[in-house]
Formats: sequence, C-alpha cells, structure tokens
Amino acid sequence: MANEIYNTTWWGNAIDTAITAGTEPDFFGSQMKMLTGQPELVTNGDFATDSDWTKGTGWSIGDGVAVCNGSQSGNSNIYQSTSFVVGKTYKVSYELSDVTAGAAKIVFGDTGGTLRSVNGTYTEYYVFVSGTNFYIQANADFIGSIDNVSVKLVRAEEVEAVKCLADWIHTTALQDLNN
Repeated sequence: MANEIYNTTWWGNAIDTAITAGTEPDFFGSQMKMLTGQPELVTNGDFATDSDWTKGTGWSIGDGVAVCNGSQSGNSNIYQSTSFVVGKTYKVSYELSDVTAGAAKIVFGDTGGTLRSVNGTYTEYYVFVSGTNFYIQANADFIGSIDNVSVKLVRAEEVEAVKCLADWIHTTALQDLNN
C-alpha cells in the first residue's frame, strides 16, 4: 500500500511468532482477531467449482484452478461482477502457477495491475476508482494457472489495529530489553 507506514513483514512475523509460541495476552490477542475478520469479497476464489466466473477465450476452470491455455489471440479475461465502494482500499492476493509463457494481471474495476510472468503468490492494494468487474487478464501469450484469489476491504480500523499492535510490540520489546 503506497501510504503504509509500518513494516508489515516485521509485525506479520511478530504475529506468526506469537501464535507459534502460544502467546496471546489480552491486548495482543484482541489485535490479532481484529486483523483477521474481513469478509471475502470474491466468490469461488479457490476455483473449487466451475461457477461464478465469466471466462474469456482460452480460460477454463478445473482441478481447483483457473487455467489459461494460450489459445487467445489478444488479451483475455476471467472475471466477476463487483460491488466495491469508490475510494475504499482493497487487498487483492492470488497465486500464479504453471506459467510457461506470457503474463497475467489483475484489473480492479478500471485499474490495471502489474503484469506477472513468474510463478508465485502476489498481494496488491487498490483504491477502487470505477468499473463494474474484477478481472484476471491474460495477455495474448499467457499460458498458466491462477488460484486462491482473494479480495478484502482494508478498513481504517485495521490500519489502526496494525499501528496499535506495532506500538505494543515495540513497547514490549523495549521492556524486555530493559529487564
């Protein structure tokens, strides 16, 4: 996120460490719960069934992934209609696998994302501007699969929870160093 102040990798690792260690003091635990409660805004993002997505040329759904086979002659989309709120920030994550050619990207409403041509898990943040669809767009050469597509609203409370959690972790770490 362009305006993100805190190092999410650092505090994310701190949360993972605390969960692994079984540490959940009242404040820490309440902040973790606050960060995990956002509803999923994409239907069938795990592609468990061949439903909920409109498929363009070359796209199919099967075996728990959406696959683009390269038979498209130009950009080709797999998409869902959306009802996102203008001006709100959304977190989009997805996995690309079995990429052998070309590239694909997220198109969030009318905002295009970064073309990706390497297998991996990606997370992107978008401020919704306009449009009516959430796309995964393959270029003319793309051959590969996509899975675990997730879109969640990033709430102001979530950012504040992150700030509070980071402050708490820093304070606790300083106290530990002083003891």
